Amino acid sequence: MKKGFTLIEMLVTVGLFAIIITIAVGGFVNAIHTQQQVSSLISAQSNVSLSLEEMTREIRTGYLFCSAIGNPGPGQGVTGTAAANALPDCGCVFSASPAPDGAWTCSAIDFYDSGGNHIEYFLQNGMLMESSTESMAAQSITGDTVSVKYLQFQLFGQTEGDHWPPRITVSLGIAPSSTDPAVANDVSNLQTTVSARTIDCVPGTDQC
Repeated sequence: MKKGFTLIEMLVTVGLFAIIITIAVGGFVNAIHTQQQVSSLISAQSNVSLSLEEMTREIRTGYLFCSAIGNPGPGQGVTGTAAANALPDCGCVFSASPAPDGAWTCSAIDFYDSGGNHIEYFLQNGMLMESSTESMAAQSITGDTVSVKYLQFQLFGQTEGDHWPPRITVSLGIAPSSTDPAVANDVSNLQTTVSARTIDCVPGTDQC
């Protein structure tokens, strides 16, 4: 007599097979999703790293950071040498540290590069923007793959006549541009500090 499987045995076998396949497919899908998240993060960080390199290269040879040329102002009600040359359009807030003159924390930064061009960096709609006298309009220096969540500049030594070379710390938070909340909310915090090569002063004045 030929022997075979009973209906119950077939149902049990099919059920076990379905469970194993579901677990395997779920693990495979999760692995692909994780790989996409990692790829998005790497792409975003690589994009912003290039933008930061461009920005710090300009800052290193710049001068007169958040300053009105020839017209230093008191700067948001703060008096003394620590307040000179801070402009409201940089969105700066004064802090008493670091000593001795304190520092400004700003939401944007503007300065003049080695060629005398006016440069400004600021955040707009999740993009790091650059404006200069050489270009007709502000343009984004970050790509579509990255969303900048916040941007902050800390300025120290930018006051004319303080005999400190300007030092600027750039802090920003980035996340990949994605409709996936798990990816879009994964914020990476980046920070870099760069010192300008010259003491801040208006060319041709006694401060220089």
